[in-house]
This record gives sequence, C-alpha cells and structure tokens, in this order.
Amino acid sequence: MKKMVGLWAILSLCVAFPLLADDGPSTNGSFEFGAASGPLEFEFNARLLNNGATQGEMTVTGSVDLPDQDVDGEGGGSGAGVVDVSMTINVDCLAVNGNRAALSGEVTQSSVDSYVGRSAILAVEDNGEGKNAAPDRFTWGFYGTSAITWVPTDAELEFDEGAGLNWIATDAEREDDVGIPSHPSTLVDCHTFPASAYALESLPHGAGNIQVKP
Repeated sequence: MKKMVGLWAILSLCVAFPLLADDGPSTNGSFEFGAASGPLEFEFNARLLNNGATQGEMTVTGSVDLPDQDVDGEGGGSGAGVVDVSMTINVDCLAVNGNRAALSGEVTQSSVDSYVGRSAILAVEDNGEGKNAAPDRFTWGFYGTSAITWVPTDAELEFDEGAGLNWIATDAEREDDVGIPSHPSTLVDCHTFPASAYALESLPHGAGNIQVKP
C-alpha cells in the first residue's frame, strides 16, 4: 500500500511540474519609492497563463498628494492634501517586451474611495542583479474612463442611427492596415502604450528588486 501511495505521488509531481513550466511571461517584485509626498511601497506579481489570461495582484501603500481639481472630468473630487493610502489592484493585463513589462488592472480596494474602479498601470524594467548592475526602473499611474452622456444625431432625421453604427476605417492601398474602429475603447490598459513610450525612473540600490521573465 505504501508503494502505491509513493508511486501516485511521483506521478503527480511529473504531471504538475511541466504544467507550471509551460506558463508564459511573468513579472514580480517589491520596492519602496520616495515620492515628494512621502514614501510609497509597491508589491506586485503577474503571469500570463497557458489559456492567454493574466493572473496577478498589486498593492500600493504610502502617502499620496491628492489634487483638489477634477482632472479626469468625472466629478467627485476627494479634496487636496497629502493622505495615507492603501490599495489593491486586480491585475488582468500583462505585456512583456524583453526586460520591460507593463501590468494593469482595476483598483478593487482602496482607503481613498475615488480610486476604486480606476485603471492602474505599472511599467517596470529589470536590469539584473548585483551591485554592478544598472538600477531597475519603473513608472506608474491611474486612469479614469470618461462616460459618454450625449449622442450626436441629425436633426433632420426622426431616427438617426449613424452614431450607433460600428465600422473600421482602413487604408485601401495597404493590406497590413488594421484600421481604426469607429468607437475606440476608452479603457487604458497594459497594451495602450508601447514599451518604449514609458519614461521610467531609476530605483536606488537597496530600494527593492524587480524581476521580468520574457
């Protein structure tokens, strides 16, 4: 009986490890950054699964300087001032390009109510380990979605469906033109900006570690 149990355990390990090894690109890390409003701590992990989905989580804790103006046009400002904040982001998007990665998701929990529901993006760069390695780099931000509360219509038509139609504008002379949709998504995620577009800031040595696996 003990031999049978041992055999099943070995078979289970043989099946499990290849499945884990087949997972796609990933990134993880933790670091502290000294912002003007005070220190901020980041912890994150994200992985592309075999089925193409992204699984991960990011937490941010520290002090942030809240503006007293409605920069996204959404209303409901939180007032100005430096406040302590802690938030959790459900990461559902990951893009890896070499030693750079961008991960994004929705803020699901926050001590500042106005952040809940927003999209958060963290872009990171892994420059290796050791004191002689170049410093890892990062940038981050929050983005809201502007709700469309009006519909353009032709006043001379009783039923104008033009604004509700969907189409893709393409260059007829280029077969590789993917086109521009008539109703582009307003959601900002890890694919919105190319990896080269991020202006990254260096982490001081000892402030943490970032790892990117292509």
